[in-house]
Order: sequence, then structure tokens, then C-alpha cells
Amino acid sequence: MIQKCVGLYIRVSTEKQAIEGYSISRQRNRLKALCVSQRWEPIKFYVNEGISGQSTVRPAIKKMMKDIEDALIGVLLVYRLNRLTRSVRDLHGILDFLEKHNCQFRSATEVYNTSTAMCRMFITIVAAIAECESANSDERVRLGQIEKAIQSEWPAPAPYGFRKNDQKRFEVNSRRD
Repeated sequence: MIQKCVGLYIRVSTEKQAIEGYSISRQRNRLKALCVSQRWEPIKFYVNEGISGQSTVRPAIKKMMKDIEDALIGVLLVYRLNRLTRSVRDLHGILDFLEKHNCQFRSATEVYNTSTAMCRMFITIVAAIAECESANSDERVRLGQIEKAIQSEWPAPAPYGFRKNDQKRFEVNSRRD
């Protein structure tokens, strides 16, 4: 009989976090330490770097769900719920999927027990807050981009071959930096 793995799901939202940050390694170390303390082994990592939590269309999620469906994963462990999803609808879909396939859900930084109605309500509230935070962030970014455009400034880095001058307007980059 094959021993089921603990699936450790890790995600950071931006490529900058994935490249420069230490969030991936911090999540990995925290999750591994929890597995050691619980004597959970073997473990398998599923990592998405620089991908938003607003959708579950992510390569590592797809692979992880397949492994859960194939009964290879018995516990899904995340650093924090919002690393898995920022959507209440997606959360309930994932929790239903886990229950159907006898896979437990755990968070390293939050205490969830999805076996009772009250606990499912609590996790739903936490997911709703994460979804609201994400939507608010999107709104702030969009408003900032609109304001930059109104001020005739470009809200993003200059495209290849151009640079921004002191007035934040584009000019051809004739220098070879």
C-alpha cells in the first residue's frame, strides 16, 4: 500500500516576490517545520511563483488536484488560506473536492477544522475577507493607473527601446545602458 503524501501548496502573487523576495522559502521552511513537528512524511511541494490567487487556473494547483484525485495526497497544507485562494467560490469548490477524495485541509498559520458547519462558516468569512482585500487592491491600482493617464504619465515601466524622461514621458532610448 502506498503511503499518502502531505501536499504543501506554496504561492506568491508577483514575479518580483518570486525573484527578489523570500516568501517562497519562508513558506517552504514553515511548512516543512510543521510536517516535522506532526511527524508527517513523505511530503510533496506544489509551487506557483508570481501567480494571482484570484483564480485557481494555476499549473501547481492542477497537478495537486490530480494527485489528490489519484489518492496520492492525504493532507493539503498551506502557509495561509489566501495562498491557496482569494475566492469564496473557489474555496468551497476545493473543500468539496478534498472531502470527496478524503483529503484533509490544514493551514500552518491558521486553525481550521472543516468538519462542522460553524467552522465552515468561519473559513468562508476568512475567504470573503481575502477576496475583498484582493478586489480593493485591484481598485486602488486601477484608480492609480487612471490618474497617471489623466496626468499624461505612463503608469508602467517604459517599453523596450524607450525610457521615461524627467516629465515621465517616453523618449527613444538612444543610450546603450
